[in-house]
This record gives sequence, structure tokens and C-alpha cells, in this order.
Amino acid sequence: MYAFVFLVALGIDYNIILVSRFQEERRRHPVRKAVEIAVAKTGGVISSAGLILAATFAVLMTQPVQVLSVFGFITAVGILLDTFLIRGFLLPSLIVLFEKDK
Repeated sequence: MYAFVFLVALGIDYNIILVSRFQEERRRHPVRKAVEIAVAKTGGVISSAGLILAATFAVLMTQPVQVLSVFGFITAVGILLDTFLIRGFLLPSLIVLFEKDK
């Protein structure tokens, strides 16, 4: 339960970064092009932040307390999945699928 709460709370920042950039680009470009530009321009920031955050939680795996070790593993892997799969593929796909061209 704790890992789920942490992952949701930490992952929302990446959504905000990507969607904010998409909204900026959407004013000048069609949906697909705006998503492409937004992912390209925020990809480095999101990837590096995700790697740093995952490494930070992975340090908990070195603790002798088993609960902390398991929490560190779950959170680190979850952040990596969130950073590279959700923000890289799922969120842009959902934006293209549900956003209408005006």
C-alpha cells in the first residue's frame, strides 16, 4: 500500500511536465505533432529525474531491515516502469487517442 501511494504521488509530476508541454505545443500544432514535440522536449528531463529517483529509492535495498529493502525494490522498479513505459508510451498514446483536432 505504501509503495502504491508513493508511486502515484511521485508519478504525477511526470504527467504534469508532459501534459503542460503538450498544451503549449498544442496551440501551434495538430495533436500528433504536439505530442511528438512534447515527448521529445521533456523526455530527457523525465528520464533523468526518473533514474535519479529510482536510484534514490534503490538505496533502501541496502538496508538490513527487510521491509525497507522490499519497499526500495518495489518503488525503484515502479518508478522506472512509470518513467519509461507510462510517460514514454501510454500517456502520449492516450492523448492522441482522446484529444480532438480543432
